[in-house]
Amino acid sequence: MKVRFPRLPLMLIGSLLFVSVSIFAHHGTFVSYDTKHPVTLTGVVAEYHFTNPHTQLYFDVTDDKGNVTRWAAEGPAPEIWVEAGWGKKRTEATLAPGTKITITLSPARNGKPVGAAAKIFLANGEQVGPAGAGEPPNQ
Repeated sequence: MKVRFPRLPLMLIGSLLFVSVSIFAHHGTFVSYDTKHPVTLTGVVAEYHFTNPHTQLYFDVTDDKGNVTRWAAEGPAPEIWVEAGWGKKRTEATLAPGTKITITLSPARNGKPVGAAAKIFLANGEQVGPAGAGEPPNQ
């Protein structure tokens, strides 16, 4: 006697497992980045991308010996920038290549020059965009 399993329930369970794993795999900001030890860097914007799912800022930091390191900072989603009054045109104009910035970010745990941006300031002290994107909740 052959036992038959209903296909539809098995396919639904498999699909739900696949989707739930995919959803949780992406949101690792507080796992990938060291939010307890933020760093503040001063540099010059190289590129800025107002893209989903996270905005991306690339900037160059020059050390005391003149060595330049290109950093990448992940920012919040574009809709969060828009809610804070920073639409695409305004943000891209403000963070144009060559703009001097001071940025506080949560650095990557693996030591690479990558981080989750928390605060960005221009040379004149003006804060750019929404604050706190790379900070842990309740801080």
